[in-house]
Amino acid sequence: MKKVLLVAVVAVFGYTVSAQDGLRVGLNAGIPLGDKGDFASFVANLDFEYDFSVSETVHVGVGSGVTVYSGKEDFADFKYVPILASVDLEVSDGFWIGGDVGYGVSLESNIDGDLVYRFQLRYAVSDHFDINGRFSSFSSGDLGTLSNASLGVGFRF
Repeated sequence: MKKVLLVAVVAVFGYTVSAQDGLRVGLNAGIPLGDKGDFASFVANLDFEYDFSVSETVHVGVGSGVTVYSGKEDFADFKYVPILASVDLEVSDGFWIGGDVGYGVSLESNIDGDLVYRFQLRYAVSDHFDINGRFSSFSSGDLGTLSNASLGVGFRF
């Protein structure tokens, strides 16, 4: 099942890379929240997103990437690939709020994937560069819920 989902992600982004319109690559770094902070010290993610304009102030899209929770001392790192659908609304000139929901494919052999959701505030510094703040959450029956707060940058092509 994981291989099928990863092939689907590659196919979607193979199409979007050729189109370039609406493609965004982002880097985020942050801290784990809640009791999972006892097991992980840091979280980072690399995102690939493609937005479709519904209007000048409403965008919908798809996204993926990889998220890594860096484990503390005796705990291993945890990695997953989110496959997301998104909605972004421009609330003021350059300021966007958005939400993503989808499925997280665990890259760990003994942990199942499950629901991923995130909320974000984004400011478009220019047509090709933005900064953002985000709350993300990954749920797994095996791990419980891993949540984090992060800050990041994005580059549009």
